[in-house]
Amino acid sequence: MDIRIAAPLLLATLVLLSGCERPDTLQEAVAPDAETLVVINGMPITRADVFAYTGLDGAPDPVRPDGVLEELINLELLRQEAIAQGIDQEMEIQIILRNMEIGLLASEVIERRAREMSFSDAEVQAEYDAQVAAFGSVEYRARHILVDDAAEARQVIAALEEDADFAELAATHSQDASAPEGGDLGWFAPEQMIPAFTEALEALEPGEYTLEPVQTQFGWHVILLEDTRETAPPPLAEVRTQIEEILQARALRAFMDDLRADAEIEYPIRPEQ
Repeated sequence: MDIRIAAPLLLATLVLLSGCERPDTLQEAVAPDAETLVVINGMPITRADVFAYTGLDGAPDPVRPDGVLEELINLELLRQEAIAQGIDQEMEIQIILRNMEIGLLASEVIERRAREMSFSDAEVQAEYDAQVAAFGSVEYRARHILVDDAAEARQVIAALEEDADFAELAATHSQDASAPEGGDLGWFAPEQMIPAFTEALEALEPGEYTLEPVQTQFGWHVILLEDTRETAPPPLAEVRTQIEEILQARALRAFMDDLRADAEIEYPIRPEQ
């Protein structure tokens, strides 16, 4: 976990999120210990503070050997000045600090939960088999012509019916980046394309093109299926990390679902504006 926080917020976070770890008033001193590097108006800066700020375990910064502690001193003085001015009590600041606390603690719970997870070989194998079955083993090679409206797409289809060359039509009519290559999309798995495109493609035999324009959010397509081929899935050893990530994500979603199920979540009825 990267615990470094943007400099202007660092000490405010460390101090205001730590509850009783630091005094509430500037006058109440804290006794320094062996980890204390400097005390400013009774407030210690420790090696832990330096580590949180730089990622270095209290050692001098190799890039800025004299600068880190001075930066922390300046930030602590600014924090103290903000408290003296009552800035820490302003609602907007309290909301920001609260959201920082929520994000920090929520992330830590998730990361700790994830680190505790382990999956058996049987679980990994079962998920691998499910993924292989879901994604299939066929790849397609296709071309397409993308135009603005259905009428123009039908004109392209009519030209194909008169034995026009698909690649030439793509080069002159298609608005897709593949136009200079005659609309060639190369080899791809069906899940790489949007559903409407894939559905139309799967209904074709090699050498056939769509007889009706296919609409997607990008426009209207005329699609030519050039060929198909069977593909072998990658061996489990090559994708084990990705499979474990899928299992982890599913387990974390279940953990979140359990938290929500056990919680009392209320949505107060708000008065009409």
